[in-house]
Amino acid sequence: MFSRRSLIVVMTFCLFLGCSRKNDDHYNRLGVNYLDNGQYNYAIDALKKAVKFNPSNAEAHFNLGRAYKRGGMDEKARAEFSISTRINPEIFNECVKKYREEIDYELTDTQNYSELGNAYAEKGMIDDAIDAYKKVISIEPENARAHYSLGTLYSKKGMYTEAADEFWMAVEIDPDMSEVHYNLGLIYYRQGMFEKAIAEYQATLKLLPEAQGKKRSGVHYKLGLAYHDNKMFSDAISELNKAVELMPEDSRIHNQLSVVYKKAGMFEQAEKESRIYEKLKKKSSNQHGIK
Repeated sequence: MFSRRSLIVVMTFCLFLGCSRKNDDHYNRLGVNYLDNGQYNYAIDALKKAVKFNPSNAEAHFNLGRAYKRGGMDEKARAEFSISTRINPEIFNECVKKYREEIDYELTDTQNYSELGNAYAEKGMIDDAIDAYKKVISIEPENARAHYSLGTLYSKKGMYTEAADEFWMAVEIDPDMSEVHYNLGLIYYRQGMFEKAIAEYQATLKLLPEAQGKKRSGVHYKLGLAYHDNKMFSDAISELNKAVELMPEDSRIHNQLSVVYKKAGMFEQAEKESRIYEKLKKKSSNQHGIK
């Protein structure tokens, strides 16, 4: 027989477990509701609480990945998708099945087509993802995010003309999407259209918040490359130095600065940047155990 005290301890423990399970489910559902209403920051906060309560909740990690993806935080999204797959290798198939069932129930719900497209894209099923986003656009032609997502998928397939068309449609609908201008810059640069690439990178910097130092550094770096390839060495040096100010430990920027300084006839500065590059490269190798 349990003593009264033992029974209380057992009941308290069971209640604790039940509350813990309820909490991660509660925050997961809350996060999904925020997602469905386009409130991505609230969704992220709720879903982070869900995975904190239960780090093994694969669905919550997957939904957190969705929230990060919608919020334009692709790196964090990939990390959460990876965690969810490690916990439950079938999470992708389960979610695809769920989205398809919801699509069958409501054929004009663009949200489920978007989620299906995101899931396919994460799995590398690019053609299926393209079909899903085309469906979104056929239902909702003014969906700037769908045009952007379709553009990135075309770009992955090397279909740069089609990608640029989608990016331009996104820009016409929402001119303030910095990521669209950035991707247009990448396409123009690949095609050797350096002046157009420069214009798009400049537009990106105007829209990116100052607080996003890492992203801004990357754009300054890309802008520096475009100036360099357009033989505008002074402007290239200026942009690359701005990139260095934001990310002083990024060896590739110092390496590129060395190249540009050399072409500009500034050999002393080129040598200095080359030494910094070699030092950072060696430091990185040591940190990763590379001899």
